[in-house]
Amino acid sequence: MAKDINGMLEHMGEGMGKLQDGAPELIGAFVKMDQAAYVEGELERKTKELIGFGIALFARCEYCMSLHIKQALGEGATREEILEAASVAVAFGGSPSMAYLSTTVMDALEEFES
Repeated sequence: MAKDINGMLEHMGEGMGKLQDGAPELIGAFVKMDQAAYVEGELERKTKELIGFGIALFARCEYCMSLHIKQALGEGATREEILEAASVAVAFGGSPSMAYLSTTVMDALEEFES
């Protein structure tokens, strides 16, 4: 059964909005740190999105996987590059990472490539 990937991302955005009301300093600090991590430097943003995706797959964060797949594709990453990044995460994360790769990741690719 396919996940509602866009619905997951909308839900996360709604939750972040609620957190903004209750913990604005925390959200502000997080957003600032996150934005700084993805500024192009020696690594282009596409590469950073692929790294973020691989870490998200290893950490088993479905929201993060989906978001970084969407952003990596937006930065010009191909399905093959995303699956190659996934293979590194699976090498470290084993069966749990493979389970998310075969479900959430494949659903996100189908959603965002269309």
